[in-house]
Amino acid sequence: MPDWRVNARRFSNFVRTLFKSKMAIVGLIVLIVYAFFAVAAPIVTPYDPQHDIVAGAYSPPSWYRYLNEGSGLSQNMIVEPHPDFPSDPVLQGWQFSASNSHVTESYDRTISTQVDSGSVKIMLDRSGVPGNYSATFKKVFNWPYTGPPARFSARISIYTPSATIQEPVHATVFIERITHDHKVWNITDNTPANSTSGSSNLSWANYPLTTNAWQAPISIDSQDSAMRQILGIPDVDPAALTFSSQDDYAYGVTVTLSSASTSATPASVYLDDMSLRLYGSSWGLLGTDVYGFDIWSQLIYGARISLAVGLLAAFIGIALGLVVGLIAGYLGKVVDEVLMRFTDMLLVIPGLPLLIVLVAVIGNSLGPSRLAVLIIIIGFLGWMGFARVVRAQVLSLKERPFVEAARAAGAGAGHIATRHIIPNIVGLIYVNLALAVPGAILTEAALSFLGLGDVTVVSWGRMLNAVEENGAQQIWWWVLPPGLSIALVSLAFVLIGFSMDTLFNPRLRQRR
Repeated sequence: MPDWRVNARRFSNFVRTLFKSKMAIVGLIVLIVYAFFAVAAPIVTPYDPQHDIVAGAYSPPSWYRYLNEGSGLSQNMIVEPHPDFPSDPVLQGWQFSASNSHVTESYDRTISTQVDSGSVKIMLDRSGVPGNYSATFKKVFNWPYTGPPARFSARISIYTPSATIQEPVHATVFIERITHDHKVWNITDNTPANSTSGSSNLSWANYPLTTNAWQAPISIDSQDSAMRQILGIPDVDPAALTFSSQDDYAYGVTVTLSSASTSATPASVYLDDMSLRLYGSSWGLLGTDVYGFDIWSQLIYGARISLAVGLLAAFIGIALGLVVGLIAGYLGKVVDEVLMRFTDMLLVIPGLPLLIVLVAVIGNSLGPSRLAVLIIIIGFLGWMGFARVVRAQVLSLKERPFVEAARAAGAGAGHIATRHIIPNIVGLIYVNLALAVPGAILTEAALSFLGLGDVTVVSWGRMLNAVEENGAQQIWWWVLPPGLSIALVSLAFVLIGFSMDTLFNPRLRQRR
């Protein structure tokens, strides 16, 4: 029978026997779940764990709202999901009104900040008396939660063609509470400013454009200190002030044109890129961190790094230990003495301090390769114990009759090692490999927790490091997931390793 069939049958029998162990089944289930999450991370979660702000800072999980009724926790709301107006905004609930002028609104697909989209064209009739001509463009929505959002952000672009407008244009973005008291908050500065003033991100450069070009869009965020100055509330959260109760609200912009004379030509103003997003105070399965990033996404993507580091570092350590132990045990004499004394020297050096020094010195000089360096260092410092175990087994095996017979038949050292010795310690390799992975995962987590990991990627240790840096130990939905994941994956490998040790070592088997 060909060798591959024999090996396939042996492996099948091994798996079948291993599955008879309940501990091995539990460990495999845990590993399969985390491995699936790691491989299918882009499918399981659509959010970037380090760049996508999904909700307010320190937002607890959504299901926590139902356990604490009356807490006032809110969820995300997107008032305008299509800021580039792919269709007529009037059909999407936007409203127009005017003061001191007749206003004509239309949907113009010829002028837009986006490809295959359009903008809102507002035409102000200024054929009457001189003065201020204004129009308001807004959308009404309902805020259904008793508590305010954690933050809100908005965006808007404006275009004033020089062919129709020569006067300064003022544009003020506002939020209005309708039902309760018709309170209006202007969330941008409507003071005219020139293009070189270096004004706040919430201020509009209100001057006539000389060319037909879109003015730089305003990005509005309630956490911007400039908004507190505009609202006159230096010590109050703008989101908590404006959305303090359940009510109907409006988000919009008022465009004002100051004209000293009348004109038969209507003034045209184009609005685009309008959006408003309210970030809730609760989010998803596991909530958010200090920046509003999704902890569930961090946990899923962190499984990739932690499992990769654990498996690759364990493979490197086991391979080095196998080679060193095999050479020392089979060749013996001077080679054995030199290799074992070198092994003993590394064993007496404290592992974690040595890792900290090596990662700090070598890792910082390699930049993007820091994770690879971390894996190699953990692997190269994790082989000593396994090398001594392999050496002890090889010293016993090389004196066995079947090895003596092979040597008498003229077999070389390589043939004896690969065909007779290694097959007899393969169980030892499997067991120590399974038991080495938790150590590598914990080492990476410890280094990342100390700030020596790769800061460009998310791992479970890096998550715990971020908790420590921000003093957020009381935020349980941020602390528990990475800690429990490290414990569960480590336990899974330990269960599998113990089950394989029981399988390969008859003395550990229980009598039935």
